[in-house]
Amino acid sequence: MPEAPLPGDFGSWYEEHQSAVFRYIRFRVATREAAEDVTSTVFMKALRSFDRYDPDRASPRTWLLRIARNAVTDYLRSLKRRGSLHVSLDRIPDLVADVPSHEERVIKQERIQRLLNGSQTLRKADQEILSLRYGSGLDNAEIAEHLNISNNAVAVRLHRALKRLKASVEKMAADAIEDR
Repeated sequence: MPEAPLPGDFGSWYEEHQSAVFRYIRFRVATREAAEDVTSTVFMKALRSFDRYDPDRASPRTWLLRIARNAVTDYLRSLKRRGSLHVSLDRIPDLVADVPSHEERVIKQERIQRLLNGSQTLRKADQEILSLRYGSGLDNAEIAEHLNISNNAVAVRLHRALKRLKASVEKMAADAIEDR
């Protein structure tokens, strides 16, 4: 039996938004492989419900990121049932692959590890807004549309989330020094 063709806009949606969806998910999960799996799940769910998409309610990117948000929540929930969400250095090499020297790569890996582990201590709302901004690269207006809040609220939430992330990373660093 021949496969049914993709709906008219879906192929172009995939091409246009796959990268942003992947980066959003990659910012939230520990490995590239997991991010690829969750991204696949997002686009399969989107394809199955493509006929229910309403352009009056959300842009394609916003709609896809809402699906991604739910998929990440489901994935993290399943991880929580199985064990730790802690990110280790060996699970983040793809985030530093473009760094030229070994020494710079190690330094960047350590910084990213601290940020990712620090972000795991934040409230879900903080993780979400940071993922949308720094994972997907959305601007404040796009985040406002996605979360259905004002641009000012986005700016305030981002500022507060970054402040809490900084405090979390500093606390983890201080705890590490005490443990030595």
